[in-house]
Amino acid sequence: MKPLRPEDPEHLGPYRLVARLGAGGMGRVYLATSSAGRTVAVKVIRPEMTEDKNFRIRFRREVAAAAAVGGVYTAPVVDAAPDDETPWLATAYVPGPTLAEAVAEHGPLPVETVLALGAGIAEALIAVHAEGLVHRDLKPSNVLLAADGPRVIDFGIVRARDGYELTGSGALFGSLDYMCPEQATGDPVGPEGDVFCLGSVLAFAASGHVPFSGAAPAALLYQVVHGSADLTLVPEPLDKIISLCHAKDPALRISPDRLSAACAPGGAEQVLTEGWLPAPVAAMIADHRAATMDLDRLAPTPTPAPAAWADVPDPEPPASGRRGSAYATVGWSAYDTAAAGDGAAGSRRALGVGGARDNAADGADGARGAGRTADSPEQEPFVIPEGPAPERSAAPVHHRAPARSRVSRRVILAATAGTALAGGAALAVRAGTGGQGVRPLGPAPEPAWIYRGGPLLQAPAVFNDGTALMKTRPGNMICLDLENGSQPKWVYQGISLSPTPVQLIYGAAVALGTGATVIGVDPAGGAEQFTLDFGQDFEFTQLLGSYDGYAVSVLGARLRRQSAEQGVATSTSAVFGVDLKARQAVVIPIDPEDVGVPLQPVITSDYFVYADGLRNVSVRSTRDGGSLRWRHQVGYDLRPGLAVLGQTVFAIGSEFIALDLSTGAVRWKAKAERGMFASLGAGGNTVYATGTDPYGVHAFNAANGSRRWFCETPRLGVDNPIAVGAHAVYVPAFENKNGFYAIDTASGRLLWNFTDGRETGVNDWQLSCDGAGHLVAQHFDRAYGLPVT
Repeated sequence: MKPLRPEDPEHLGPYRLVARLGAGGMGRVYLATSSAGRTVAVKVIRPEMTEDKNFRIRFRREVAAAAAVGGVYTAPVVDAAPDDETPWLATAYVPGPTLAEAVAEHGPLPVETVLALGAGIAEALIAVHAEGLVHRDLKPSNVLLAADGPRVIDFGIVRARDGYELTGSGALFGSLDYMCPEQATGDPVGPEGDVFCLGSVLAFAASGHVPFSGAAPAALLYQVVHGSADLTLVPEPLDKIISLCHAKDPALRISPDRLSAACAPGGAEQVLTEGWLPAPVAAMIADHRAATMDLDRLAPTPTPAPAAWADVPDPEPPASGRRGSAYATVGWSAYDTAAAGDGAAGSRRALGVGGARDNAADGADGARGAGRTADSPEQEPFVIPEGPAPERSAAPVHHRAPARSRVSRRVILAATAGTALAGGAALAVRAGTGGQGVRPLGPAPEPAWIYRGGPLLQAPAVFNDGTALMKTRPGNMICLDLENGSQPKWVYQGISLSPTPVQLIYGAAVALGTGATVIGVDPAGGAEQFTLDFGQDFEFTQLLGSYDGYAVSVLGARLRRQSAEQGVATSTSAVFGVDLKARQAVVIPIDPEDVGVPLQPVITSDYFVYADGLRNVSVRSTRDGGSLRWRHQVGYDLRPGLAVLGQTVFAIGSEFIALDLSTGAVRWKAKAERGMFASLGAGGNTVYATGTDPYGVHAFNAANGSRRWFCETPRLGVDNPIAVGAHAVYVPAFENKNGFYAIDTASGRLLWNFTDGRETGVNDWQLSCDGAGHLVAQHFDRAYGLPVT
C-alpha cells in the first residue's frame, strides 16, 4: 500500500481514492472509500487500453462474469463502470496479505493451515464453476488471506460459459508456474483446470516453492504437461491430496466438492475459524487493518446536521400482513452468496455491467466479513457456535424420492435468452455519521423460543398456518411452530442451496432441487407432493418468486451439448416461468447486458420487475413471453432491491423514486439530503428506506412521497430489505454481533435492540414478521421466535 501520486485520479464514480494497492498488466488498483465510509479496491484500466473497442467488450464481459460469482471465499464485485472514459471495477476490499506475500515473509504454512486453505479455495471454485465460469489464473498472488478464510480474487481471464474469451485469443494466458497442462498445450480449459492450479497453489503454500520448474519457459511448460510435481517437501496428507489435483487427464482430477471434503471433512466453516492462520500471518492482517485505518483518516468525515423533521400526521396503521393483504412484496437479496456485504462473499451479488451495486450503503449481499474488517478493526473472526442439531432429532424427516418420472422435453417451451441474549441497553455509538442523537432504548422482548441446529441459509422465513418454513444446510427445509419452535415439526431433505425463500404456491411449499427440478412439499406434514424434472438441457439455480397460484419464476441456464460424452459446451443465462399445473417452462428473455447479473426481482401476476445491468428499473410481462413493458433509467447509484406496493414500483439510490407499475411514469421523488437511501420496506400506505448519512430509517407516504418521520439509529447493515410488521419495522445493525433494531411505525421512535452478542462473520440477521404478532429472527445456526405487538 503506497500513497497516491500527483497523476493518480482523486475520484472514480462515487469513490474517493486514498492509496495505491498495486499494479498489473491491465492497470492499477487503488484503495478507495465511498461517502458512506465503505472501503473498496478499485481496478482502473490503463488509458492506452481504453481506445481498443475489443478490449472494452472484453472488460464488460469481465465485469459481468466477476459480478456473477458469489460464495463466502471470493471478493465480490460491488460496482463498475466499464463504459466510462476511464473504465473501472470495484471489489470488496480484503485487509490481508496475499498467499504469496505471507509465504515469502514467513515461509511454508503449517499442515492444518494448508488444509483449511484448500477447503476454502475449493469452496470458492465451486461458486465460480456454478456460474459456468473458469478462473484460469489461480495462483498465490490471487489468494488473499483474511481472518475468517481465504478469498479468491482477480477474475480477469475467466472464460464465460457462453464461450467468449474475456482476454482475447491467440495468446497464452495465465501464470507459467501455476498453469495446467491444458493451458500449456493450448487446449480448451474447463473447471478441471482450476483444480490442477489449486494443487500447485497448495504445494507452494506447504513447501514454499513452485511444484514445477524449468530453466526456460519451454522447459517449464514441458514439465507441466509431461513431468511430475516436486512434492518432496510437502507433508502428508497434503501430498496425496495434491496428487489427486495433478492428474494429467482432466477427467481423473478430484472435483472441488470432494477436495473440500478431503481437506475439511466437517466442512470448510469448521476449520476456517479464529486461529486458522499462524500468529505471524495473523499479525500481517492486523498490520493491513491498521494501515487502512490510517489512510481512511485522510478522508474528511462529513458531520451530519441534527435530525429535525417537521411535524407530520401519524401514518394510518398498516394493514394485516397476511398473504393477499396490502403488504408489499420486496425483492430479497441473496446471500451465499454473496453478497457483497461490506465485504467479501456473496451471494449473492446484485451488480451488473456498467453499474454500482451497493456503492453507498456500506455493503451488499455477500461476505460482509472481509469488508467490515477494513473499517471495523474490532471485529472478531468468524466463529462457529457450538450446539445440537435438532433437525436430526425425532422430528419427522422426509427425503427426496430416489427416482421419479421425468417431464417430457416436448412440454418444454424454451427460447434463447438475449451467546447470552442481551436486550435493553442502548449500544455505544462509534464516532462517525449516525447515532449521535439516538435516545436510550427500551427492553427488548424475551424470545418465546430458540431453535438451534445446522447453519441456516441466508433467506428469510416464510409463514404458513402458525408455522415458519426455513432452509438449512446441507439442503433441508424445516418447519418450526410459531408457539414453540425449539424443535422442528418436520424436516425435508433434498433441496438445493438456492439462497431465496420457500414459495407457498399450488398447495405446496416449493423449492428447487438439483439440476432442473422443482420440488413441492406438503407444508403441514413435510411429505413430498411432487417433483418436476425438466431434463439435462436446463439448470435451475435460484427460485425468484411466484405468481398466479400455480407458476414460479426461476433463474437458471439453458445448456447446449455437443454430445452426451462431451458434456456442456455452452449455456445461456435465462429466467424461466415454470407453470406447475401444466408442467411447462418458458423463458422470460433478459437482455444481454443482464446476463450474469444476480437478479432480485419483484414478481406479480402480470409483471417481472427488476434492476437491470445498466442501472435501469425494467419491467417485463409474465403473460406474453416476457416482453419488455418499460424501462426507467436511474444511474449508477440504483440499489438492486426494489419494492412494489399496489400499482407503484419503488426504487432507491440518491433519490427515492416512485414509478407507475403499468407505464413507468414518475409519480414522485424524494432526494436524500446527504448520503443515500440503501434498503427498502413497504406496508400499508407507507414505504421505508434506510439512510446512510446520518444512519437511520425514513418513512414516506406511499401515495404522494410526503415525509412521515425519520428515526436516527446507530450504524446499520443495509444489505437486506427492511422487515415490516403490524406496528414496527426491523433493521439489522452494521455488525451482526449487535443484532437488530425495532422502530415504531406510527411515531418513528426507536423502541429496542435485540442481540445474542455473537459475531458470525458473513452470516447476517434474516428478519421476518407475519403482521400478526410474530417475528422470526435468524442468525447463522439459530432462530429466535419473538412475540411482538
